[in-house]
Amino acid sequence: MRSLQLLALLVLFASQVMSRPQQSSSTLPNDQPMANMNGLYTISNPNKMSGVEWNSDYTKRPNVSYFDVYTPPIRTRYGEVYWTMMDPVALPDYIIERYKGKVIAVVGYEADQVRKTDKGEESMPIFWQYNHHYCAWMTGAKSTVKEVDEATFRMKEEFGAFNNEKFWIPVEVDGDDGVDAAPEGIPTSQFISEANGGEYRKSFHGYPSGYAQLLYSPDTFRITPMQIDTHNRDHDRSKFIAGPLPKNAGSPPNASYSGILECPCTDRIKKVIDVTYAAQEKGSCGTPVTNATECFEAVKTLKVTPTSQPQIVSEPSLPSGCVIIKSQVDKSTKVYYNTNPSSAQCGGGNLFSGTGSAISNVTLDLSLDASSKGLATITMTGPDGVWFGVGLDAEAMENLPYAIIVDGEGAVTERKLGNHDPGKQLASSITVTSNKVVNGVRTVVMTRALAGKTADHYTFSPGKQPTIPFISAVGNTSTFSIHRFKGSAMLTVAAQNGATCVCNAGVKGSINGIGFGKNCLPEPYGDLVQQKNPTCWVETYQGGLHCCHHQWILLDEDQNPWEDVIDEYYLKFRFWYEDYDASVPTHKNLERVYYQTEAHSSEYDIIKAPEGTPPSQAIQIITAHWQVKDMIRPTSGATGIELIYAGGHCHAPSCLSMELYNADTGRLLCRHVPVYGQGNTDEDKFDEVGYLALPPCLWGSGEEGLEKPVFLPFNGNITSVKRNNNTNSHYGEMASWQMRGIYV
Repeated sequence: MRSLQLLALLVLFASQVMSRPQQSSSTLPNDQPMANMNGLYTISNPNKMSGVEWNSDYTKRPNVSYFDVYTPPIRTRYGEVYWTMMDPVALPDYIIERYKGKVIAVVGYEADQVRKTDKGEESMPIFWQYNHHYCAWMTGAKSTVKEVDEATFRMKEEFGAFNNEKFWIPVEVDGDDGVDAAPEGIPTSQFISEANGGEYRKSFHGYPSGYAQLLYSPDTFRITPMQIDTHNRDHDRSKFIAGPLPKNAGSPPNASYSGILECPCTDRIKKVIDVTYAAQEKGSCGTPVTNATECFEAVKTLKVTPTSQPQIVSEPSLPSGCVIIKSQVDKSTKVYYNTNPSSAQCGGGNLFSGTGSAISNVTLDLSLDASSKGLATITMTGPDGVWFGVGLDAEAMENLPYAIIVDGEGAVTERKLGNHDPGKQLASSITVTSNKVVNGVRTVVMTRALAGKTADHYTFSPGKQPTIPFISAVGNTSTFSIHRFKGSAMLTVAAQNGATCVCNAGVKGSINGIGFGKNCLPEPYGDLVQQKNPTCWVETYQGGLHCCHHQWILLDEDQNPWEDVIDEYYLKFRFWYEDYDASVPTHKNLERVYYQTEAHSSEYDIIKAPEGTPPSQAIQIITAHWQVKDMIRPTSGATGIELIYAGGHCHAPSCLSMELYNADTGRLLCRHVPVYGQGNTDEDKFDEVGYLALPPCLWGSGEEGLEKPVFLPFNGNITSVKRNNNTNSHYGEMASWQMRGIYV
């Protein structure tokens, strides 16, 4: 019995060890020599005139040490995507104790992916488990990483991560942990994401002397890796052989990489495409509604209810196409599809009105007078005895809308709502003209100016914003508090005695039930819209992040190889650090600096060149233009930044180069040319054929063999140029600049 208990304890201990791999100790035992984990590195801009050769060996730095961190295990089957927030990992105890209430200076890090074998730890080939990218944080006693809604994420996204369904950012905490508040100017968390893709193992992630990512009282590591399982279980690591591929994979036959790593949209993906419509009160439709059937269905989507049967007419006095006519005289609403190729324009008159309801017992009616009166008449109906309200120009509370609240006694207040909180009450701009209760239904009629009293008050724009989304809610109590029912809807304020045109507003859609949205910026900010890159629109989207969610399988429905053969491995990070002395100070903190050449799509497609194009001429180029203040938030007391580290991010196998320019002077700041693997894995385990390393640019002192940092003012202009080979098509390519700098 005792032997069985001992065996059980040993099994439990072994499972705990495997579920959270051991970290290095402070004494660096003999089997962990003081050495770079992944060998030596190169950079793109060494100072060849300095007479000093830059050295990537961390151990050559005085007073440097390291600690290792392993993630929890990642377990996947062939074709599976792993992309989620992993459980937090405590830093080694000696690091937590040594820097409790103190500041650590992280001067660089290295990363790998490893599995446990009978012979010890072994690196996993990148062609087995492909790292698409990762976002990680090292947090301290005064911070954590929190899941938030998208609106909150967008306010701090340069330090956050997402997986298309969830969003995370670092937040400050102030627990009773016996640790004082962080010194002024010292971060309580650090974001870690430079060179974070297939290039991550052999791209340098370090900084010159005197610079570091400073962190107060460090204690935890967290990461959201995006890994794609491309491991052909029938072949060993000596040579890459692709496993089964979905029909939509873009990789050619016998490629040195798996087409799965580009996230093709497979036939498991269900894409839904819907045409949307909008009301227009001026000019003519950019994209008209083309037939009567479409017209009459489009009007329904705008929540307009005609008082008589819609008609097909040929009337030169009306705009051509789909038209709504509201009569101020008889209060009728008529819908016409006008086949006449008329030159009449949309709009006419200064009066507009519309009615909408988001939930069954709350109705909003608007009558807007755009004459010199500039007056809005607002009628709200809802249940008596409890509060009800509406929020304008919003689809959810996270849009932080202007709201009108009627309490159970009929008192009216105006508020600026918070994100799922009551927000703040605003100065009154409303005059109540009628407040009646009939059969338990309260009707409140009020007026206010079209223009908002303050920036927090909504401004009505009849003729410019005919369709207004809104939210409404009903409470349990008479006073404003948590809601019982809620809903969202829209209303269309159509012209009275004028013609409101109904126009095709474009396509919206979803992929596997998740709404599709891209923010491809037009010229001069980026090229994707002008080039009609397929990534920008759901109807042309073929592959990338939107088809690559956590635990999705990147195979067609009839493909299911090695279903029960699971790979288990860990991501391993080695952090190099030094002590920080504030009295000198010994290090300047490096701020995150970030921008996308694919502005702001987060990815784009490489479009295949015409057949027969020589590889040397098969080049796709995108550019982007922005200002320094767009890639780092200005701070008081600083006029600009100095770049210290610049790491581009692009994917094998098509990346050719990335260039960053000071557009005001024409000076080339940084140029990356990827170093592609040649297959000499016996000499260098990271030299897999076709996979790349991307040497960063580094600025510092000539004594280290580095170029001097260049000052960039906040209003300075930047240009990025990205080149890819497009002999074959590729999905989900990236061209972001992940950089570090200091405020000056």
